[in-house]
This record gives sequence, C-alpha cells and structure tokens, in this order.
Amino acid sequence: MLLKSKDASVLSASAYDKLLHGGWFRGARFMNKPDFICASGGLFSPVHIRLSLENHVPRKSHTKMMRKNDAEFKCIITPAIVDNRAEWLYQQQKENFQAFIYPSLDEAIFTVDDPNSFRTFSIRVFDGEKLIATSFFDVGADSMASLLGLYDKNYSSKSLGSYTILKEIEFAQSLGLKFFYPGYVLDDMKVFGYKLEYGKFDFKAPDGKWKQISKYDRSKTRTAYLKQNFQLLVDWLTKNNMVGRVKTYPLHYAYNPKLDQSQFYKYPLYYEMIVNGERHAASFDPEKKTYVWSQIVKSPLHNRLLAGLEISDDLQNGRTYEMNLLETVREIHLPMELIDKLQISNTTPTGQWSDPITSLRMKASFK
Repeated sequence: MLLKSKDASVLSASAYDKLLHGGWFRGARFMNKPDFICASGGLFSPVHIRLSLENHVPRKSHTKMMRKNDAEFKCIITPAIVDNRAEWLYQQQKENFQAFIYPSLDEAIFTVDDPNSFRTFSIRVFDGEKLIATSFFDVGADSMASLLGLYDKNYSSKSLGSYTILKEIEFAQSLGLKFFYPGYVLDDMKVFGYKLEYGKFDFKAPDGKWKQISKYDRSKTRTAYLKQNFQLLVDWLTKNNMVGRVKTYPLHYAYNPKLDQSQFYKYPLYYEMIVNGERHAASFDPEKKTYVWSQIVKSPLHNRLLAGLEISDDLQNGRTYEMNLLETVREIHLPMELIDKLQISNTTPTGQWSDPITSLRMKASFK
C-alpha cells in the first residue's frame, strides 16, 4: 500500500492507520549506542537532539524547496522497502559514512523480524520511474526517529537529503506526533551539525534532561569530562617517568551480540606503556569516576567481532587509533583522589614497576 504525499499536503491520521495495519513491516535493528564515538580523527560525545513538533514551522527556504521538489518529483510513503535501486543508492553513498559500516542496506536497517521492534517506514522519491532518494524512519507512540537518508548524487542540486528529512517532519506533524528525533550530532556541533538547520532543537544534557540548544556548553559534555581527567592521569604518569603514548580506541563500541563482550577492553582513550615486555593501558572511567590500570593483549576474536562490517577510511588511517581488538588480562580501579598520593617505588633499575597492578593494589589498599 502506497500513500502519495503529493496528493495531499497533510496525511491524515486515518490514512496512517490504514497504512499501519495494511502493510507488512520489518523492524529496524537495535543499534549499539555508545557514549563516545570516534570520527574525523578525534573522539567525541554523541549529543542527542529532538524537535518539538507542536509549534514547528519550517523555514521559508525549506518550504520553497519542498514545493519545487513536490511539483517535479513523486514522493511516496510506504512500509520500509529495500530493493535493488535503494541498495544502489546505499552503495553509492557508503564511502561517505564513518566508523563501522554494514556492507548492505538491508543489514544496515534491519535485524530479524521481531513483533516488539518499531515499525519502519520509507519515504521514496521518484523522477518518473527512477528512484532518486529514499529515507527510513521509525514511528512510535508519540515520536518519530529518522534512521538513514540516501540520494542519487547526480541530483545533488535538488537537496534531496534535506528534502526527505523535511518530508519526514511533515509526515510526523500530520500524525499529531510530539517529537521528531533526527539522531545525534557530535559535541563539536560540526559533524552532523547540518541537522540543526531544520528547526529549533532541544538537546539531551549529560544529566538526562532536555534543554534548549542555546544552552549547550561543550565544556560540560562527556568527552570534555573524560579528556580533562585523562590528561591529569597522563601528566602524573609522565611526571613519574612512565613513558608511553596516547591511543584512541574505536573498537571500544564495536558490538556483536553473538560474542561475550565482558573480556574486551572498553575504554576509548588510554595511555599505553610497555612494562617488562607486557602491554599496559592507563585510562579514566567516567562512569565509576576511577582511574584504571589494565594489562591488555590483542584478542583472537578480532575478525569474529567485525564479521559483516566494513571499516571507514578515517578509522583505518587515523594515526592515533588502535584498530586491533583488545582484551583485558588484569585490571585495577583507583579512586581519583588517590592518584596524587601515590609515589612510584619498588621499581626496576629502569624506573618501571616490576608488576604495576600488584604494586598499585598494595599502595592503594584497593581490592
């Protein structure tokens, strides 16, 4: 069943209900949502944003573009469709994606059919019979979440990426929904920052409350907190002649439901040192508010974890990235307030601990 959005400027709730109960749906996959994301050579916090739809009015420039495209192209809304043409759009645009990439559109959008998952829709834009853009979104009880937008690069002058997002917002308003969630931006507000152009957004602050975007303060983000305390640790180690290097670890949020994740190293930023031929990593745990010293090794499960995923060029070529899956052999957490009280002693002639974890446990009386 197809609903043509150009047949009416607003789709009625009854038309949506007919579509909802008349269509066959597949649910979107449940994504792993990390607190830290590696992109564009750095480490960032995702900042989730939402648009209140009750009083939302699109910009005049957006309204003008939508009217022009509505007149030129056919736009339909249907239960999510992944066909050969949509797959072609995905493959064409995949080179622009970052981090861990699913090899096909079907794998990127869907998991097994699950009656408890959200119902996923498509907006499909045609030039004649040719599919030139499509987007995917989930609809809940009072909200809509945008998942992915794809468009034919040969039509770049038509702003089809913006067009499908605006059509999603229009559809959400026609259903009387309260909120539209376009995903997240990163804490520098540059990567994915184009999403903020579509209205007056709120952001989810670290305390879990939704606030106006005008009150956003990057110095209060999770990444800022992590980096500030991590740098104190690096300074302390350097002061005590512990030679190492800072590494960023994108695989801390790679996820495979078929594997036990508990043995994998989970910190996105660490200071790596070689002690008596063993790899050690010092980091900061922002959840427990502790410093962490770990002995780490390369994991034999690397290929299994990343099975079915592709890695973007920015991750593979980043100089500070550690792209081997790591496992934790031993680990100790140290309260933040103890770090300045610890002095390195009982060391080898080179100034290194003969067994750092045992030594730290004895010094901190921390079990």
